[in-house]
Amino acid sequence: MFTSYVNRWASRFGSAFALTVLFGLGLAVLPASSKATGLALEDCTGLHSATWSPGVSNTPAPHTVTTTSNWECTGLGGLLTPASSINQFQATFACSGLLAPVNNLVWTINWNDSALPATSTFSFNVTVEAVDGNLVITSNNGSITAGRYAGNSAVATFTLLGLQGLLNNQCNAPGGLTGAGGPTTLTILGL
Repeated sequence: MFTSYVNRWASRFGSAFALTVLFGLGLAVLPASSKATGLALEDCTGLHSATWSPGVSNTPAPHTVTTTSNWECTGLGGLLTPASSINQFQATFACSGLLAPVNNLVWTINWNDSALPATSTFSFNVTVEAVDGNLVITSNNGSITAGRYAGNSAVATFTLLGLQGLLNNQCNAPGGLTGAGGPTTLTILGL
């Protein structure tokens, strides 16, 4: 009698149980980074530029920083979506202080397609490091706080190419260093 009951139970729930076990094993073999970061809802690459007004010199001064980013993004469905962001913030620094972290940035990302909402509000802090003569800016603790993808996390990198050479050549020149640019990435991660 007991064997008959077990066989009926196994035939009813065996497939579901097997699928659950296989799913669990699949999760167990995923790389740790895939589990921790979630699925990329948008994966974007493009170009970034930054300008400083007045130009950055060796003397600390307040600056208006204007950034422009243009991305081509690939979403989950493989659709290409252009996106852009033009932002401004104020900061006081000198050429020697360009490696200082910047906190509490809030940028608007414009999705240049017909879907709504047409914007995302990206809130983040950045760390800055010199790598092979370039300045690499990486967002941390980034999240989309409003608009498209609200509630999801996001990571961006911005590389200012050849910045070490620009600093050496322009920080002592009249007008100082006024701009730099390079590649950028933006990834918006699912929950």
